[in-house]
Amino acid sequence: MTDTTSSASAPTPAAKPGDDPFRALGGPLIRDIWYVAMTADELKSGKLYKKKFLGEPIVMGRDGKGAPFALRDVCPHRAVPLSAGQMLDEPDGGKTVECPYHGWRFRTDGGCAHIPSLVKDQPFDLEKIRVRKYALAEQDGLIWIYMPTDPAGEPDSTPPRFENMVLLKGQTEAKVKYVQRAELACHQDHAVIGLLDPAHTPFVHKSPLWRSSKTLKEKEKHYAPSEMGFTMLSHKPVNSYIYNIIGGEIRVEIQFLLPGLRAESIRNEKYGFLGLAAITPIDENLCEIREIMYWDVPILNLIKLIARPFTHTFLEQDARIMKLQGEGLSYNPPLMQIPDADTLMVWYRRLKREWMTAKAEGRDFKNPVKPAVLRWRT
Repeated sequence: MTDTTSSASAPTPAAKPGDDPFRALGGPLIRDIWYVAMTADELKSGKLYKKKFLGEPIVMGRDGKGAPFALRDVCPHRAVPLSAGQMLDEPDGGKTVECPYHGWRFRTDGGCAHIPSLVKDQPFDLEKIRVRKYALAEQDGLIWIYMPTDPAGEPDSTPPRFENMVLLKGQTEAKVKYVQRAELACHQDHAVIGLLDPAHTPFVHKSPLWRSSKTLKEKEKHYAPSEMGFTMLSHKPVNSYIYNIIGGEIRVEIQFLLPGLRAESIRNEKYGFLGLAAITPIDENLCEIREIMYWDVPILNLIKLIARPFTHTFLEQDARIMKLQGEGLSYNPPLMQIPDADTLMVWYRRLKREWMTAKAEGRDFKNPVKPAVLRWRT
Protein backbone atom coordinates (compact mmCIF):
# COMPACT_ATOMS: atom_id res chain seq x y z
CA MET A 1 0.00 0.00 0.00
CA THR A 2 3.05 2.27 0.15
CA ASP A 3 4.76 3.98 -2.77
CA THR A 4 8.41 4.23 -1.79
CA THR A 5 9.77 5.02 -5.24
CA SER A 6 9.66 8.79 -4.86
CA SER A 7 12.69 10.64 -3.54
CA ALA A 8 13.04 13.59 -1.20
CA SER A 9 15.75 16.16 -1.69
CA ALA A 10 14.44 19.48 -0.38
CA PRO A 11 14.71 20.48 3.28
CA THR A 12 11.38 20.31 5.04
CA PRO A 13 9.48 23.51 5.76
CA ALA A 14 7.23 21.77 8.25
CA ALA A 15 8.39 22.34 11.81
CA LYS A 16 9.33 25.92 12.60
CA PRO A 17 9.13 27.33 16.14
CA GLY A 18 5.60 28.58 16.65
CA ASP A 19 4.24 26.88 13.53
CA ASP A 20 0.84 25.20 14.04
CA PRO A 21 0.91 25.78 17.83
CA PHE A 22 -0.98 23.50 20.16
CA ARG A 23 -1.63 23.00 23.84
CA ALA A 24 -1.51 20.09 26.22
CA LEU A 25 -5.17 19.11 26.20
CA GLY A 26 -5.89 16.49 23.56
CA GLY A 27 -8.44 17.02 20.82
CA PRO A 28 -11.15 14.63 19.63
CA LEU A 29 -10.24 10.97 19.19
CA ILE A 30 -9.88 9.75 15.61
CA ARG A 31 -12.99 7.97 14.36
CA ASP A 32 -14.35 6.38 11.18
CA ILE A 33 -11.24 4.24 11.08
CA TRP A 34 -9.92 0.78 12.01
CA TYR A 35 -8.08 0.15 15.29
CA VAL A 36 -6.21 -2.92 16.55
CA ALA A 37 -8.42 -4.36 19.29
CA MET A 38 -6.28 -7.39 20.23
CA THR A 39 -4.46 -10.29 18.64
CA ALA A 40 -6.49 -13.20 17.30
CA ASP A 41 -4.85 -15.56 19.81
CA GLU A 42 -6.08 -13.38 22.69
CA LEU A 43 -9.72 -13.79 21.62
CA LYS A 44 -10.54 -17.33 22.76
CA SER A 45 -13.73 -19.14 21.73
CA GLY A 46 -16.39 -19.55 24.39
CA LYS A 47 -15.28 -16.56 26.48
CA LEU A 48 -16.46 -12.97 26.78
CA TYR A 49 -13.99 -10.10 26.91
CA LYS A 50 -14.78 -6.80 28.58
CA LYS A 51 -13.12 -3.96 26.64
CA LYS A 52 -13.37 -0.21 26.25
CA PHE A 53 -12.31 1.66 23.12
CA LEU A 54 -12.63 5.41 22.58
CA GLY A 55 -14.64 5.58 25.80
CA GLU A 56 -17.25 3.07 24.61
CA PRO A 57 -17.97 -0.13 26.60
CA ILE A 58 -17.62 -3.19 24.38
CA VAL A 59 -17.94 -6.95 24.89
CA MET A 60 -16.08 -9.21 22.47
CA GLY A 61 -16.15 -12.91 21.72
CA ARG A 62 -16.43 -15.49 18.93
CA ASP A 63 -19.63 -16.83 17.42
CA GLY A 64 -20.55 -20.44 16.73
CA LYS A 65 -18.37 -20.48 13.60
CA GLY A 66 -15.39 -18.92 15.37
CA ALA A 67 -15.83 -15.49 13.78
CA PRO A 68 -15.16 -12.53 16.10
CA PHE A 69 -17.99 -10.25 17.19
CA ALA A 70 -18.32 -7.11 19.31
CA LEU A 71 -21.40 -5.62 20.98
CA ARG A 72 -22.05 -2.61 23.16
CA ASP A 73 -21.44 -3.86 26.69
CA VAL A 74 -24.69 -2.53 28.14
CA CYS A 75 -27.91 -4.52 28.41
CA PRO A 76 -30.78 -2.28 27.16
CA HIS A 77 -33.04 -3.57 29.96
CA ARG A 78 -31.25 -2.45 33.15
CA ALA A 79 -27.80 -1.43 31.86
CA VAL A 80 -25.86 -4.34 33.39
CA PRO A 81 -22.67 -5.15 31.45
CA LEU A 82 -23.25 -8.15 29.19
CA SER A 83 -19.61 -9.12 29.68
CA ALA A 84 -20.53 -10.13 33.25
CA GLY A 85 -22.84 -12.80 31.81
CA GLN A 86 -22.04 -15.91 29.83
CA MET A 87 -21.92 -17.34 26.32
CA LEU A 88 -24.60 -19.92 25.57
CA ASP A 89 -24.86 -22.50 22.80
CA GLU A 90 -28.15 -22.32 20.90
CA PRO A 91 -29.94 -25.29 19.22
CA ASP A 92 -29.20 -23.82 15.77
CA GLY A 93 -25.46 -23.95 16.44
CA GLY A 94 -25.18 -20.24 17.09
CA LYS A 95 -24.11 -18.41 20.22
CA THR A 96 -25.89 -15.92 22.44
CA VAL A 97 -24.72 -13.62 25.21
CA GLU A 98 -26.82 -13.91 28.36
CA CYS A 99 -27.22 -10.91 30.66
CA PRO A 100 -26.55 -11.94 34.31
CA TYR A 101 -29.41 -9.81 35.69
CA HIS A 102 -32.58 -11.13 34.03
CA GLY A 103 -31.24 -13.65 31.53
CA TRP A 104 -32.00 -11.68 28.40
CA ARG A 105 -30.08 -13.28 25.54
CA PHE A 106 -28.60 -11.48 22.55
CA ARG A 107 -27.36 -12.96 19.30
CA THR A 108 -23.91 -12.02 18.09
CA ASP A 109 -25.52 -9.72 15.51
CA GLY A 110 -27.00 -7.68 18.39
CA GLY A 111 -30.59 -8.90 18.10
CA CYS A 112 -32.53 -10.03 21.17
CA ALA A 113 -33.12 -13.79 21.05
CA HIS A 114 -34.95 -14.51 24.31
CA ILE A 115 -36.51 -12.84 27.36
CA PRO A 116 -37.20 -15.53 30.02
CA SER A 117 -39.82 -13.53 31.95
CA LEU A 118 -42.20 -13.23 28.98
CA VAL A 119 -45.12 -15.64 28.96
CA LYS A 120 -46.82 -17.08 25.91
CA ASP A 121 -48.88 -14.71 23.74
CA GLN A 122 -47.70 -11.52 25.48
CA PRO A 123 -47.65 -8.74 22.84
CA PHE A 124 -43.94 -7.94 22.82
CA ASP A 125 -41.77 -7.85 19.71
CA LEU A 126 -38.23 -9.05 20.37
CA GLU A 127 -37.14 -7.82 16.95
CA LYS A 128 -37.36 -4.24 18.20
CA ILE A 129 -34.68 -4.85 20.84
CA ARG A 130 -31.09 -4.63 19.71
CA VAL A 131 -27.65 -4.04 21.15
CA ARG A 132 -25.25 -2.00 19.06
CA LYS A 133 -22.94 -4.16 16.97
CA TYR A 134 -19.41 -3.12 15.95
CA ALA A 135 -17.69 -4.12 12.72
CA LEU A 136 -14.72 -6.44 13.26
CA ALA A 137 -12.17 -7.97 10.92
CA GLU A 138 -9.68 -10.76 11.57
CA GLN A 139 -6.57 -10.24 9.48
CA ASP A 140 -2.87 -11.12 9.82
CA GLY A 141 -3.39 -12.55 13.29
CA LEU A 142 -5.06 -9.36 14.55
CA ILE A 143 -8.62 -8.43 15.47
CA TRP A 144 -9.45 -4.99 14.07
CA ILE A 145 -12.44 -2.92 15.23
CA TYR A 146 -14.04 -0.08 13.28
CA MET A 147 -15.01 2.91 15.44
CA PRO A 148 -17.47 5.18 13.57
CA THR A 149 -18.70 8.66 14.45
CA ASP A 150 -22.28 7.63 13.67
CA PRO A 151 -23.32 4.53 15.67
CA ALA A 152 -24.87 3.19 12.46
CA GLY A 153 -21.74 3.89 10.43
CA GLU A 154 -20.13 1.05 8.50
CA PRO A 155 -16.56 0.76 7.23
CA ASP A 156 -15.92 1.78 3.63
CA SER A 157 -12.58 -0.03 3.51
CA THR A 158 -10.77 -3.02 4.97
CA PRO A 159 -8.08 -2.74 7.68
CA PRO A 160 -4.64 -1.73 6.38
CA ARG A 161 -1.98 -4.17 5.29
CA PHE A 162 1.70 -3.42 4.82
CA GLU A 163 3.71 -4.09 1.67
CA ASN A 164 6.54 -5.50 3.75
CA MET A 165 4.33 -7.83 5.79
CA VAL A 166 6.39 -10.95 6.46
CA LEU A 167 4.81 -14.03 4.92
CA LEU A 168 6.12 -17.57 4.77
CA LYS A 169 6.02 -19.34 1.41
CA GLY A 170 2.47 -20.34 0.54
CA GLN A 171 0.84 -18.13 3.19
CA THR A 172 -1.61 -15.38 2.33
CA GLU A 173 -1.77 -13.99 5.86
CA ALA A 174 1.08 -13.16 8.20
CA LYS A 175 1.24 -14.90 11.57
CA VAL A 176 2.00 -12.97 14.74
CA LYS A 177 5.19 -14.33 16.27
CA TYR A 178 5.41 -12.11 19.33
CA VAL A 179 3.31 -9.48 21.12
CA GLN A 180 3.79 -7.27 24.15
CA ARG A 181 1.15 -4.93 25.59
CA ALA A 182 1.20 -1.96 27.96
CA GLU A 183 -1.07 0.91 28.98
CA LEU A 184 -0.10 4.54 28.51
CA ALA A 185 -1.76 7.08 30.83
CA CYS A 186 -2.26 9.75 28.18
CA HIS A 187 -4.45 11.01 25.36
CA GLN A 188 -4.21 9.35 21.95
CA ASP A 189 -2.38 12.37 20.50
CA HIS A 190 0.44 12.23 23.04
CA ALA A 191 0.77 8.46 22.69
CA VAL A 192 1.13 8.76 18.92
CA ILE A 193 3.55 11.68 19.19
CA GLY A 194 5.66 9.60 21.57
CA LEU A 195 5.56 6.74 19.08
CA LEU A 196 6.88 8.99 16.31
CA ASP A 197 9.42 10.97 18.33
CA PRO A 198 12.95 10.13 17.07
CA ALA A 199 14.84 12.05 19.76
CA HIS A 200 13.66 10.41 22.98
CA THR A 201 15.14 6.93 22.50
CA PRO A 202 18.64 7.45 24.02
CA PHE A 203 17.15 9.20 27.05
CA VAL A 204 13.99 7.20 27.79
CA HIS A 205 15.19 3.78 26.60
CA LYS A 206 18.60 3.54 28.23
CA SER A 207 19.93 0.21 27.04
CA PRO A 208 23.00 -1.26 25.32
CA LEU A 209 20.61 -2.24 22.51
CA TRP A 210 20.25 1.44 21.57
CA ARG A 211 22.59 4.38 21.26
CA SER A 212 23.14 6.14 24.61
CA SER A 213 22.69 9.85 25.25
CA LYS A 214 26.49 10.17 25.43
CA THR A 215 27.07 9.03 21.84
CA LEU A 216 24.54 10.99 19.81
CA LYS A 217 25.09 11.05 16.06
CA GLU A 218 23.57 13.15 13.34
CA LYS A 219 21.08 11.36 11.10
CA GLU A 220 19.46 12.26 7.83
CA LYS A 221 16.24 10.52 6.76
CA HIS A 222 14.24 10.80 3.55
CA TYR A 223 10.44 10.83 3.80
CA ALA A 224 7.58 10.60 1.33
CA PRO A 225 3.79 10.67 1.75
CA SER A 226 1.99 7.35 1.65
CA GLU A 227 -1.60 6.23 1.98
CA MET A 228 -3.01 7.74 5.21
CA GLY A 229 0.47 8.66 6.44
CA PHE A 230 4.13 8.87 5.53
CA THR A 231 7.14 6.62 5.04
CA MET A 232 10.81 6.85 5.98
CA LEU A 233 12.17 5.52 2.72
CA SER A 234 14.21 2.33 2.53
CA HIS A 235 17.76 2.89 3.78
CA LYS A 236 20.82 1.12 5.15
CA PRO A 237 20.71 1.31 8.95
CA VAL A 238 23.41 2.12 11.47
CA ASN A 239 24.75 -0.82 13.46
CA SER A 240 22.39 -2.43 15.95
CA TYR A 241 22.11 -5.83 17.60
CA ILE A 242 18.83 -6.68 15.86
CA TYR A 243 20.34 -5.84 12.45
CA ASN A 244 23.46 -7.87 13.21
CA ILE A 245 21.33 -10.87 14.22
CA ILE A 246 19.50 -10.85 10.88
CA GLY A 247 22.72 -10.15 8.98
CA GLY A 248 23.33 -9.63 5.28
CA GLU A 249 22.60 -6.46 3.32
CA ILE A 250 19.96 -4.98 5.61
CA ARG A 251 17.44 -2.40 4.43
CA VAL A 252 15.04 -0.63 6.77
CA GLU A 253 11.77 1.13 5.98
CA ILE A 254 9.46 2.73 8.54
CA GLN A 255 5.87 3.59 7.77
CA PHE A 256 3.32 5.53 9.85
CA LEU A 257 -0.38 5.68 9.12
CA LEU A 258 -3.48 6.85 10.92
CA PRO A 259 -4.84 6.36 13.51
CA GLY A 260 -1.63 5.27 15.30
CA LEU A 261 0.28 2.54 13.45
CA ARG A 262 4.05 2.44 13.05
CA ALA A 263 5.47 -0.42 11.00
CA GLU A 264 9.23 -1.01 10.84
CA SER A 265 10.36 -3.41 8.13
CA ILE A 266 13.84 -4.92 8.31
CA ARG A 267 14.90 -7.09 5.37
CA ASN A 268 17.94 -8.68 3.82
CA GLU A 269 18.26 -10.80 0.69
CA LYS A 270 16.60 -13.79 2.35
CA TYR A 271 14.69 -12.89 5.52
CA GLY A 272 12.27 -10.29 6.79
CA PHE A 273 11.07 -8.81 10.07
CA LEU A 274 8.13 -6.46 10.65
CA GLY A 275 7.58 -4.71 13.97
CA LEU A 276 4.13 -3.13 14.22
CA ALA A 277 3.40 -0.72 17.06
CA ALA A 278 -0.35 -0.11 17.40
CA ILE A 279 -1.94 2.49 19.67
CA THR A 280 -5.63 2.18 20.53
CA PRO A 281 -7.30 4.72 22.86
CA ILE A 282 -9.26 3.25 25.75
CA ASP A 283 -10.66 6.65 26.66
CA GLU A 284 -9.57 10.30 26.64
CA ASN A 285 -6.77 9.69 29.14
CA LEU A 286 -5.65 6.10 28.59
CA CYS A 287 -4.31 4.11 25.63
CA GLU A 288 -3.18 0.58 24.86
CA ILE A 289 0.03 0.06 22.98
CA ARG A 290 0.90 -3.28 21.42
CA GLU A 291 4.25 -4.20 19.96
CA ILE A 292 3.40 -6.89 17.40
CA MET A 293 6.14 -8.73 15.55
CA TYR A 294 6.23 -10.87 12.42
CA TRP A 295 9.31 -12.62 11.02
CA ASP A 296 10.68 -15.56 9.08
CA VAL A 297 14.17 -15.37 10.63
CA PRO A 298 14.83 -18.78 12.25
CA ILE A 299 17.15 -17.52 14.99
CA LEU A 300 14.48 -15.12 16.25
CA ASN A 301 12.30 -18.11 17.16
CA LEU A 302 14.93 -18.94 19.79
CA ILE A 303 15.69 -15.41 20.92
CA LYS A 304 12.03 -14.60 21.61
CA LEU A 305 12.15 -16.97 24.59
CA ILE A 306 14.42 -14.53 26.41
CA ALA A 307 13.26 -11.29 24.77
CA ARG A 308 10.13 -10.63 26.84
CA PRO A 309 11.88 -8.95 29.80
CA PHE A 310 13.57 -6.54 27.39
CA THR A 311 10.44 -5.62 25.44
CA HIS A 312 8.48 -5.33 28.68
CA THR A 313 11.08 -2.91 30.02
CA PHE A 314 10.99 -0.93 26.75
CA LEU A 315 7.22 -0.38 26.95
CA GLU A 316 7.29 0.33 30.68
CA GLN A 317 9.85 3.06 30.00
CA ASP A 318 7.37 4.63 27.59
CA ALA A 319 4.58 4.24 30.15
CA ARG A 320 6.73 5.93 32.81
CA ILE A 321 7.54 8.95 30.65
CA MET A 322 3.88 9.36 29.62
CA LYS A 323 2.92 9.36 33.30
CA LEU A 324 5.56 11.97 34.07
CA GLN A 325 4.46 14.07 31.11
CA GLY A 326 0.90 13.88 32.41
CA GLU A 327 1.93 15.72 35.57
CA GLY A 328 2.92 18.73 33.51
CA LEU A 329 0.08 18.40 31.01
CA SER A 330 -2.44 18.67 33.85
CA TYR A 331 -1.69 22.43 33.89
CA ASN A 332 -2.53 22.68 30.17
CA PRO A 333 0.63 24.54 29.20
CA PRO A 334 1.46 25.64 25.64
CA LEU A 335 3.87 23.14 24.07
CA MET A 336 6.90 23.78 21.87
CA GLN A 337 8.24 22.24 18.71
CA ILE A 338 11.57 22.48 16.92
CA PRO A 339 12.92 21.48 13.51
CA ASP A 340 13.43 18.74 12.42
CA ALA A 341 12.93 16.25 15.23
CA ASP A 342 9.37 17.46 15.88
CA THR A 343 8.28 17.53 12.25
CA LEU A 344 6.73 14.05 12.41
CA MET A 345 4.51 15.31 15.23
CA VAL A 346 3.40 18.23 13.05
CA TRP A 347 2.65 15.84 10.19
CA TYR A 348 0.56 13.61 12.45
CA ARG A 349 -1.56 16.52 13.62
CA ARG A 350 -2.10 17.71 10.05
CA LEU A 351 -3.02 14.19 8.94
CA LYS A 352 -5.49 13.87 11.79
CA ARG A 353 -7.07 17.25 11.04
CA GLU A 354 -7.40 16.45 7.34
CA TRP A 355 -8.90 13.01 8.09
CA MET A 356 -11.58 14.50 10.33
CA THR A 357 -12.31 17.37 7.96
CA ALA A 358 -12.62 15.05 4.96
CA LYS A 359 -15.02 12.76 6.84
CA ALA A 360 -17.13 15.70 8.03
CA GLU A 361 -17.32 17.12 4.49
CA GLY A 362 -17.98 13.73 2.87
CA ARG A 363 -14.96 13.93 0.54
CA ASP A 364 -11.81 11.94 -0.12
CA PHE A 365 -8.83 12.26 2.20
CA LYS A 366 -5.99 14.38 0.76
CA ASN A 367 -2.61 13.68 2.31
CA PRO A 368 -1.07 17.01 3.44
CA VAL A 369 2.47 15.57 3.81
CA LYS A 370 5.10 16.47 1.19
CA PRO A 371 8.42 14.73 0.45
CA ALA A 372 11.15 15.97 2.78
CA VAL A 373 14.61 15.36 4.18
CA LEU A 374 14.79 15.54 7.99
CA ARG A 375 17.92 15.76 10.11
CA TRP A 376 18.46 15.36 13.85
CA ARG A 377 20.91 14.03 16.40
CA THR A 378 20.04 10.88 18.31
